[in-house]
Amino acid sequence: MRTCLILIGGLLLQHASLRGADTTLPPDVQQVGFIRSSLIKESSGIAPCRSDPKVFWTHNDGKHRTLFAIDRQGRDLGSVQILVGFEDWEDIASNHQGQLYLADTGNNKAARSEISVHEIDEPDPHALPRAIKVNRSWKLHFPKEIFDCESLFVWQGQGYLISKVFNDARAGLYRFPLKNSDGPILLHKVARLHVDSPVTGADLSEEGDKLAIVTKTGAAVIQCGGNLFSVGEAKPIWTKFRHEHIEACCFVPEGLLATAESREIYLFTASEFRPVPKTVLK
Repeated sequence: MRTCLILIGGLLLQHASLRGADTTLPPDVQQVGFIRSSLIKESSGIAPCRSDPKVFWTHNDGKHRTLFAIDRQGRDLGSVQILVGFEDWEDIASNHQGQLYLADTGNNKAARSEISVHEIDEPDPHALPRAIKVNRSWKLHFPKEIFDCESLFVWQGQGYLISKVFNDARAGLYRFPLKNSDGPILLHKVARLHVDSPVTGADLSEEGDKLAIVTKTGAAVIQCGGNLFSVGEAKPIWTKFRHEHIEACCFVPEGLLATAESREIYLFTASEFRPVPKTVLK
């Protein structure tokens, strides 16, 4: 009995250390799942599936080429290989029109002068192929200072990246055109956000009215009304939740879904995170 109690205690401590935080959740945060596939070591990005709202796409951090399908509870629904090489795959985004965008943008030591984003057709989650080819790739160059980047979203023919900066520096929002993928493209700075915690994931609501970010100190939403040039003036609305390993987020009807490299799946339920229904916007 004593051995059993020690084992259980050890497992609880191990789980707490993976979270890097108190196990008490804030009122507006729920743990809704845990990624069960042992092949997903560090969930670094998440995007909704267009053809089935119960399915989400995720992937490992780093050089791994596998795209995984999971549900909100973290159950494994299959995987597909991406036929391209990655240096540091950090995020995934959907244009809600049938394409996914893969952010090979990690730059931990600022050693890369060029980063990449790849486009693929979103596969059928119920008939996954063994592998999928890349449609287009963008080679991106930094406008001035080289930075790390773990966040990607797309909107109205543009790809958007958010810099991951440290020492209380404010994050920058950058964009590049999706129309042209010929030759290297210089990133254009759109705004400097009122965010001084390193940004590890981001998503824009489908209607473009809300920009969400996640950091190790919690999640925030910035009201932008479809005008991303205004996000530098708006103050983020925060749900504080300290977690050292939160890496990715995407909007769902109930709020903001987020995954951690330690495989937990959370839902931020504050009203600010809930996308405005299309009927209301019209």
